[in-house]
Amino acid sequence: MAIEPLKKVTIVSTKQANRRLIKSINKLGVMEVIDIQGSLKEDLPFKNYRANTSEADNNINKIDFILNLMNIFAPEQDSFIKSLTPLPIVTTEAEVDRTLKEYNLDKNYRYAVELDEIYRNSERIITEIENEIEELKPVMDIPVDLEEFHSTKRISMVIGYVPVKNLHIIDDTKEPWVWAAWEELPEVNDSIDILKQKEDAKVRMVFAFLKRDAEDIKRALEDIGFDEIQLPKRKEKIKERVLELEADMEHYREKIADVADKVRRMAQGQQEGEGKRPLLILKAYWTNIRNRQLAAMKGLEGRWVYIISGYIRTKDVGILTAMMEREFPESVVTVEDPPQDEDLPVSISVPYLFRPIQLLTEMFGLPPYRSFDPTPFMQVNFYMFFGICFSDVCYGIMLAILGAYLNAKTKAYRGVNNLARILLYGGISSIIFGALTGSWFGDLYKPEYLGEGNILLTLQQRFVLIDPMGKTIVALIIALGLGVLNQFFGITLKMYGAYQKKDYMGIFSDGLCWIITLTGLLMMAGKVFADIPPAILNTGLALFVAGSLGLIFTQGRAIKSIPGRIAGGLVSLYGIVGSYGITSFIGDTLSYCRLLALGLTTSIVAMAFNLMAGMLKDIPYIGFVLFIVVLAIGHIFNFLISALGAFVHSMRLIFVEFFGRFYEGGTRPFQPLGFDTNMCVIKKAGE
Repeated sequence: MAIEPLKKVTIVSTKQANRRLIKSINKLGVMEVIDIQGSLKEDLPFKNYRANTSEADNNINKIDFILNLMNIFAPEQDSFIKSLTPLPIVTTEAEVDRTLKEYNLDKNYRYAVELDEIYRNSERIITEIENEIEELKPVMDIPVDLEEFHSTKRISMVIGYVPVKNLHIIDDTKEPWVWAAWEELPEVNDSIDILKQKEDAKVRMVFAFLKRDAEDIKRALEDIGFDEIQLPKRKEKIKERVLELEADMEHYREKIADVADKVRRMAQGQQEGEGKRPLLILKAYWTNIRNRQLAAMKGLEGRWVYIISGYIRTKDVGILTAMMEREFPESVVTVEDPPQDEDLPVSISVPYLFRPIQLLTEMFGLPPYRSFDPTPFMQVNFYMFFGICFSDVCYGIMLAILGAYLNAKTKAYRGVNNLARILLYGGISSIIFGALTGSWFGDLYKPEYLGEGNILLTLQQRFVLIDPMGKTIVALIIALGLGVLNQFFGITLKMYGAYQKKDYMGIFSDGLCWIITLTGLLMMAGKVFADIPPAILNTGLALFVAGSLGLIFTQGRAIKSIPGRIAGGLVSLYGIVGSYGITSFIGDTLSYCRLLALGLTTSIVAMAFNLMAGMLKDIPYIGFVLFIVVLAIGHIFNFLISALGAFVHSMRLIFVEFFGRFYEGGTRPFQPLGFDTNMCVIKKAGE
């Protein structure tokens, strides 16, 4: 369980063999290629190799185009497992070769472009029709030809809306209204009398006037808030035009439906070798080709030679050198330890049993290469925190069964398989802590629910050790105690990291002094909760003073002046600056109260659903059915919500209150050149 040691590899080969060399390195899948130009210490007569990625880019674009069209009309219905995380396709080299030979990408791309063009054009026309219908709707019920509004030589007519509150301004005895004629055109189901009672209502009206008076009339209409309806320049009745537009729209919708049917048949693969799978395999293939070409460009070429460099795990050096001796005997391979100042990637090796928690490390960020892997140090505390937060035997059994099922279904997918086994192990932990705290679907074991002498009651009484609801203070002290131990564990790991770096001052000042100080603080704090002997109190005071003095004189050691060092030590002791402090310790310790809070919440919500179901149990005829239904729905809901809360809060206690004491992540992962990606994985022989 450690960060795997890396070696730096430099390969000098003939210029003619560069493509074949990159292909062989890619097939081997053990070497991460780096840009060699930046590692040269002097100018040499070499230049970066130039590769053309246009073919790969073009094919990837074609594949993405087809897949995007399929996703519009034939989106894939993900299974429960796929909904948890994207799963790569598991394929074989034979299937990749067969797909390359049999799948006609250019033909299918042209067909997809043709269908997409029909779809996009139909969508555009439908949008235009909908916009025109929307414009005509306000005047659709007017039984006149549009030609009457546009063909008059001396008269202009306009239709629009006038605010009801401004109708009194229109007066046929005053100018310019004396030069116009108008009529109210209420819409269907509208009443003028009712409209006039509404303060913000508008009424539809038509105005007619001589064209010579148009300027004055339109200015007056604008003053009263007239909102004109723009009529199309057509010579037919509006209703007939709307019917014509609706018929056209139906025609184009049928064209889209036809496109959808054809795309669905493409996606489903009506013939062997068709469908989405070959497209995804081809995308992985051409992405790999592109990555090979980009990796080749990180090398240098001269007149006769080609040089490439990268990192390889120490355990894989023999595989690479054997391949080079076999396929490139004329080449020179140099293997050396990487320089101390290089930014190295990280590859972590974890035994299968402990591998699931590696998922949390990767989520937070990988450790620096010359540090240590925190994964093995989270095995106990994470599962313990999860089990306490989710402490219910029956919920734990449900989670363990779910985790075991997902584990069996996802063995080929490392990432989601790790998550499945976290659920499995978390379920087992929940069973243990649920039994110790006496929670079995909350309090479903009670006689009023399942009768006297039921099996759950017998098991509950046999295994229960502490009832958190009956002894809340004791449970709270246990939770806080776990928090103190976990923080001390984190400080110990900080000392371990300093030891690896041979930072002996860091071991003393950033580790040992804090342990002494906090131990003394806890011993003195015990006086608040119990009548402790004076000897313990005095010992605690002595430890606190000794540790504090050590911190005051060492925490500011990076500051040159002595007064500055002391001032830096004082503020570090409090926690204003630096990564730790007494206030941080107190706040982080109190954060572990969430262990008790989440555990109680799981039980209390379960008990609430039991109570609701129990109230329905005695209803004649249907009471038992309702009892079962409410229990099933309620406990499934509580199971899902509580499992999510237990995972999130346990992860927070690790990331903040534990990692915050010693760990800094953010290093990039080791990524050897190869076909296997999150998109597609080639199944090896024997798997």
